[in-house]
Amino acid sequence: MLLSWHLLSPSLILLWLSSSNALCPTSCNCKQTDKGLRKVSCTRGGMRDPIPTSEMDIDTEVLEISAPVDNHNTLSMTSIFQQFKHLQEVSIRRSNIHQIAMHAFWGVPSIKMLDLSFNSISAVFDHNFRGLVNLLELNLDDNRILKLQIGAFKHLTELRILSLRRNLLEELVPRIFSKLAKLHVLKLSENKFEEIDPEVFKDLPDLHVLELRGCGLKRINTQLYHLLPYLSHLDLGNNQFQFLAEDEFQDLHRLHSLKLDGNLLPVILEKTFVNQQQLRYLCLARNRLAKITDTAFFNLTNLVEMDISFNKLSKLESFALRHVADTLQRVWHLEVAHVKLKYIPDRFFPDRIKKLNVSFNNLTSFSVQTIPRQLQELDISNNQLQGLNDSVIIKLETLKFVNLSGNPWSCSLCHITSILFRVNKTDLFKNFTCASPKNLQGKQLTSLRLEDVTTCNSKHKEDDSSFSNNKLGLIIGLVCIVIFGICSIVFVVCSCVRRHSRNLERQRKRVAENAGNSLGTATAIFCKEEISFKFPLDLTERKMSVSTIDEIKRDSQQSLPNGTGAGI
Repeated sequence: MLLSWHLLSPSLILLWLSSSNALCPTSCNCKQTDKGLRKVSCTRGGMRDPIPTSEMDIDTEVLEISAPVDNHNTLSMTSIFQQFKHLQEVSIRRSNIHQIAMHAFWGVPSIKMLDLSFNSISAVFDHNFRGLVNLLELNLDDNRILKLQIGAFKHLTELRILSLRRNLLEELVPRIFSKLAKLHVLKLSENKFEEIDPEVFKDLPDLHVLELRGCGLKRINTQLYHLLPYLSHLDLGNNQFQFLAEDEFQDLHRLHSLKLDGNLLPVILEKTFVNQQQLRYLCLARNRLAKITDTAFFNLTNLVEMDISFNKLSKLESFALRHVADTLQRVWHLEVAHVKLKYIPDRFFPDRIKKLNVSFNNLTSFSVQTIPRQLQELDISNNQLQGLNDSVIIKLETLKFVNLSGNPWSCSLCHITSILFRVNKTDLFKNFTCASPKNLQGKQLTSLRLEDVTTCNSKHKEDDSSFSNNKLGLIIGLVCIVIFGICSIVFVVCSCVRRHSRNLERQRKRVAENAGNSLGTATAIFCKEEISFKFPLDLTERKMSVSTIDEIKRDSQQSLPNGTGAGI
């Protein structure tokens, strides 16, 4: 055995010696990363102070301490890393750390990444990070930070990425980010800012990425954009923006990605993005868009991904999109889900599109001319498709991914003929079931036989019976209503005729009586009930004259036999 030592190479001897002297805590795993760095990983949870640094190899380069969600550690952050001169990455998460001790990382300038997320840190001071002169990335997500001291990160002059998401910050004051001239990425999402002072970003001239997602913002002073000329990625999603001015983003000429999803925008005005010629990704999903103006996307010549899902374009349907189709010639990923589209014109989508999502709409048909020539992935699930023709199926079979689930497939010959002859030759319809007719509901398409399928002109007997019964009942009801109406009319007419006959008879009797009493007194005439006249009136027979008192006396005297009246 001793004679074999001279046969070993010096590198193998050093490797054996280093491995035999390596230290590793009993509750941790020690191995190399993909980049060949020495790593100590303690992720079982339940760890208590102190951190077992005395059991770790002093040449450790990556330290990872974490815990399961239901078994957090309980640790404190003190000056315990000074002996680790090669330490590059430190991640201590879910460990209930409440504060960072003064100069906790002094003497370890080699650290480039520090992750203290998912702890209970409530305050951050500049002395917490003194000595981290080479730190490139700092993650303080998911803590309880209420306020940041002015110049809290001033010792981190090489910092490139700062993440403060999901804390309790309510205000950002100027000079918070003092000395961070090299910062490229700032993540402030899901803090509750009522407003943001543009002066806060005056110390970040080289900022490329700004995330302000879910902060409750109603507007942003556009002067902020003027202070960030190199901004390329802006996330303003899940806020409360109700309006975008036409010149909202006029100072952002280098913007590559813009997220405005989850806001309250009802319309996109003309040429809103006219200055964003470099924009490649635009997300307007989950707004209240009922109108997209004709030139809303004017000049977006480099756009490759756009998402307008979950909006209110049902009334405009494809009309709203037709006006912007010419500006989408470079788009390869388009999301148009949940907008209640009923129809998509042929050749509407540019041939360049490779990934298309039109799920959760009201499409009842889909033609092969609607499919872009370069399409690779299609999601047309949860629409109102009852069947597909043979040319569409053949085209879909050439795609890498197709989702047709959630459509009400009709197992009648007029809808499923093409599917029926190809259902066992493709996986497109695997596990799909019939939605109609009633006797085939729930039956898998792959198990259908030709004799099971109903014709286009006839439904299943039960459906026909149900429909016939309903139709018969409706007809009977209508007939009854008509008969009742006719009977009512006949009854009314008969009643009117009888009443008219009685009136005529009464008139005849009255005429006869009046003729017999034509010589009676005036009292006899006018004491009777009201006279009913028969038109036209016959005034030739019963004539009446009314004389004065003097005339009556004169006539009486003239008629005396002794002639005495002559002298009066």
